Amino acid sequence: MPDMHVALVCPYSLDAPGGVGTHVMGLAGWLAGRGQRVTVIAPGRRARPAPPGVIFHLVGPSSDFHFNGSVAQLAVRRRQCADALRTSLAADVVHVHEPLTPGIAFAVAKGATTLVVTHHASFRVPTMLAGALRWRARALGERQSIAVSRAAAATARRACGAEPVIIGNGVVLPPAPAPRAGWRGGARPRVGFLGRLDEPRKGFDVFREVADLAAQEGLDAEFVALGPGSVTAGRVKLWGVVDDATRDQALQSVDCLVAPNLFGESFGMVLVEALASGCDVVASDLAGFRDVLAAAGTGAVFPVGDSRAALAILGERLARPTDPTRLHASAQQWGWDVLGPRVLAQYEVALARANTPPGHRGARVDGLGWHV
Repeated sequence: MPDMHVALVCPYSLDAPGGVGTHVMGLAGWLAGRGQRVTVIAPGRRARPAPPGVIFHLVGPSSDFHFNGSVAQLAVRRRQCADALRTSLAADVVHVHEPLTPGIAFAVAKGATTLVVTHHASFRVPTMLAGALRWRARALGERQSIAVSRAAAATARRACGAEPVIIGNGVVLPPAPAPRAGWRGGARPRVGFLGRLDEPRKGFDVFREVADLAAQEGLDAEFVALGPGSVTAGRVKLWGVVDDATRDQALQSVDCLVAPNLFGESFGMVLVEALASGCDVVASDLAGFRDVLAAAGTGAVFPVGDSRAALAILGERLARPTDPTRLHASAQQWGWDVLGPRVLAQYEVALARANTPPGHRGARVDGLGWHV
């Protein structure tokens, strides 16, 4: 495909860690590595190093919005929406993540003529809300729709009437770990948690219960947690907030990741990140998690919120450690070298539909409305 300019719009602040932001950053790096010019448009205030070919356009501070058991940090001010849309005007393709999200994502998606959207969220859509969301979606016009999982596709279908192509969340794969037959954590196994500690749906309370039960029932293991938030740690060692490189290094010292999330997970990027680092996975029995582990052909699930069942399965996995190289290999299907070309193919379809060859602007000026 000829070189083109792609605008990637992330609705959530890049000042805070999050799955959508990680996905956008990984895609930006992959596109730039293939000779495309990329502008990442997102809320945020902290500049970050950019790979060659990637420009970050941060529209400023975000506001907190509570939804689906989480806190979304969105930029919804009028000037921020105008700034984001004007920045996208020069792009050949505008790729908006979570296009119905209030703020810059919806504003840019409304104004784009060559539009690709990715749906990440999975949640129950009541009938009344579905009607409102479909009315909102009609403002977006023609677009190529992607969903990161079957669960996200079902939500998009209900909320937007879309029939998206499923292309999973991508990860930047770390180097393959060395083969190992025993525990990576040293004299005793190390069990990890990765996510926002103080967000209830991520399930840190369940993880802490598993650590307490392990001590009571004689499973000698070290329990560690990576992520932001102030919580009562119990027997868990808190390693705090880490950058992507440090996260990968930390996961490479963990034998098994426990993902005790309670709801609202459409895919399971944390599972893929763990597998890519050669770390085994025990996860809640959520649809998105099941799909990831089924595709990987490894890991195990336990009933949501059941700490005793989680401990029993964890003990079985630790008793028979899986070779980290096998786990790493199972995650290669979510590497950007596999998923990136599939996203690029959607850009080609969008360009053909809009009849706008690379070099033509990808947004319409009349999109400067202020419905966020």
